[in-house]
Amino acid sequence: MSYINKKRVAKKLRDFHASVKSNGGKIGKAPRIIDLSYDNACNFKCKHCFTMAPEGVNCKEHMSWEMIRALADDADELGFYEFDLQGGELLINPNVFFKLVECVGSERFYLYLTTNGYFLDEKMAQRLAKAGVDRVSVSVDSLNAEEHDNFRGKPGAFDRAIQALKYVKAEGMEPFMNITVGHYNAFSQELETQLAFSYENGFQSILNAAVPAGCWRGHYEVMLTEEDTRHILELRKKYPNMVRDIWNPFDRARQEILGCNAANLLYITPWGDVLPCPFLHIRLGNLYKQGLKEIVEYAYSIPELMDYSDKCLAGEDVDFVKKYLSGDISTCNPADARKLFSR
Repeated sequence: MSYINKKRVAKKLRDFHASVKSNGGKIGKAPRIIDLSYDNACNFKCKHCFTMAPEGVNCKEHMSWEMIRALADDADELGFYEFDLQGGELLINPNVFFKLVECVGSERFYLYLTTNGYFLDEKMAQRLAKAGVDRVSVSVDSLNAEEHDNFRGKPGAFDRAIQALKYVKAEGMEPFMNITVGHYNAFSQELETQLAFSYENGFQSILNAAVPAGCWRGHYEVMLTEEDTRHILELRKKYPNMVRDIWNPFDRARQEILGCNAANLLYITPWGDVLPCPFLHIRLGNLYKQGLKEIVEYAYSIPELMDYSDKCLAGEDVDFVKKYLSGDISTCNPADARKLFSR
């Protein structure tokens, strides 16, 4: 699977590329990704969960199929070319997942599943590929099975995660090994060992910045420092399979910074709130009250989100986090953008 195998996706990607190129390699106002969290039910107890699923928060709420179809239609029309289906853990109920794929329309998007991999066996990988899934992202916290399992709160999690990535690769989908990186591990040998393992096994390594949100709310010490970021940029040159949304995906030299994707990478909660990204717990609007186009237009009017930043606002910009993301906020209790950025 790839972008070029889906004509509609290839066209949207070309439009995105043209927009970025005309903006000097910076993301600007270029719709990119929809992250849809269908529900918050999960079989893991991850220590750093940003949706607080281990606490059983709103695990049964979700939008109707009609709303999800409308969301996907609007996202397609606006030019979003990637669609990420996530939870919770969606493969707890495979029938629900494949219904989601049907509603979204795999032919219209570079479609991927974010999963812990626990239920992804060979047969499931075959079903995913047949349904038009292009990529599967599985989080791996450590190559030490005991450490990974302890962090995820589930015995056997590591072995199933690694095997899931291998099944995904075997079925022609793109296997992405999700790695959370923060100040606590940026210079660690463990991180480089993970990157080398991913590269040697033909996986992609996607780095997600540790954020002081959800179960880590208020823990600013986990955030990447400027020194950490410089080190990661050096690792980027060494491992060509490394990916961050903030990096320019069209730069073959692997040096350019696309910029924070806030508002171009929208996170949709199970109850219809639209956030600027999964880690910026700020409500831009709600799909029960507004259409996606209206919400995107409003998001693009907010300088605090749209001014170019070479840092991930949620995981690297301490000043932004302390100013706009402090207090008792979460995915289920986000700050109101219209109050937060009132002028």
